[in-house]
Amino acid sequence: MNEAKRSVREIEHTADLGFEVEATDPADLFKLAGEALYGLIADTAGIEPKQEIHISAIAEGWEELLHAWLCELLAQFNLRGFIGKQCDIMTIEPGRVEAIVKGEALDLKRHKFHTEIKGVTYHGFRVWQEKGMWRARIIFDV
Repeated sequence: MNEAKRSVREIEHTADLGFEVEATDPADLFKLAGEALYGLIADTAGIEPKQEIHISAIAEGWEELLHAWLCELLAQFNLRGFIGKQCDIMTIEPGRVEAIVKGEALDLKRHKFHTEIKGVTYHGFRVWQEKGMWRARIIFDV
């Protein structure tokens, strides 16, 4: 994988948070987007990969699938307090993604919390290919 071609860039948005992701393939796009989501919630530098959870999502099309994937990651945080450090995509194809996410439960005594994310919006949400790269624009309701 060409590391120079990968990127996550936070974008300005009125009252919400967002980022754009650029990757070489869908697996890398989903990995980077998931890890960036966790980075908005807390400083992932202090997160240890103590637990592994299996995450899967199904949907029609790449946009719907990425949205479903991010919603599932956010649900695991909201339900279990699980904050991921590393997303390992095991299977990805149009309509389905399966991954192992490594991390631990958020501990406010040890981890630096950034912000609460209420949801993944559809506003401006987009997945596309351009010049041989996979790209996504994602806005979160905070």
